[in-house]
Amino acid sequence: MMKLETIDFQHRELLTESFRNLNLPISDYTFPNVYLFRKIVHYEFLTTDCGLFVSSTNKEEQRCIMPLNDLRSCDLQTFNDLLDGESIFFPIPQEWLFIFPADKFDITSDERESDYIYLTENMAAFKGKQYLRHRNHLNQFLSSYRHSDEPVSLNNIPAAMSVLQEWQDDSGLTPDKTDFEQCSEAIQKNSALALWGTIYYIENEPAGFIIGEALNTDTFCLHFAKASKKYHGIYEFMFNDTAKKLQSQYKYLNLEEDMGNKNLRRTKGSYGPELLLKKYRISLKR
Repeated sequence: MMKLETIDFQHRELLTESFRNLNLPISDYTFPNVYLFRKIVHYEFLTTDCGLFVSSTNKEEQRCIMPLNDLRSCDLQTFNDLLDGESIFFPIPQEWLFIFPADKFDITSDERESDYIYLTENMAAFKGKQYLRHRNHLNQFLSSYRHSDEPVSLNNIPAAMSVLQEWQDDSGLTPDKTDFEQCSEAIQKNSALALWGTIYYIENEPAGFIIGEALNTDTFCLHFAKASKKYHGIYEFMFNDTAKKLQSQYKYLNLEEDMGNKNLRRTKGSYGPELLLKKYRISLKR
């Protein structure tokens, strides 16, 4: 028996606890991610006899099912009922693949959906040839601008929103083609969503911010990084400073996927990821 229920803020405690128990470094397995993108992919709870799942719809109009419990408690008939020949399990971490027999399931992955994982200490140090360009940009920033920062909070929502609006205007895209709405809600509900962030000022003017959250005990995910492009080197500075703030607590930084965007792929690759964390799609063999 299956039952669908639209996900909203009232489910925060349940989802947060479920994701915490799974203890995964994948950026999708977090309540803010589910909540902030609920209008785009239409997240719903799917209740089954063997536990809870989250159902969503991807860009291909395909239903994706995210487990919230140990799949070893489900039998093959439940998998067949859930996937119904058209749906997929996604995103599935590599350590769960043994659950799906190769003679009954197709297992694939798409590099565009892989999360970029970095060693926090490397991002905090910018040492070596890999970081030469970023180190030069950082040094130029530090020598050119007088900066300050403070935690993102209710007190600086207008400042963060001014940065986001400038970033949106500079993008040349309409808000529905960017993550403007999701980032705006993250700023305004930062405390309620238990997010962590820093807003940066140059000469007391808001210039950029980073917002993220812990995925597990080892990994911190940066969900949003926005800044004014008039300050050369500000992104290098924000990533470097954020890593310094977090390195005593988290071994890894997750900068999420590139979604097939060539500019994002080039930028994220230039910071020397430790690995690309694959997210697998599981479907029934036809």
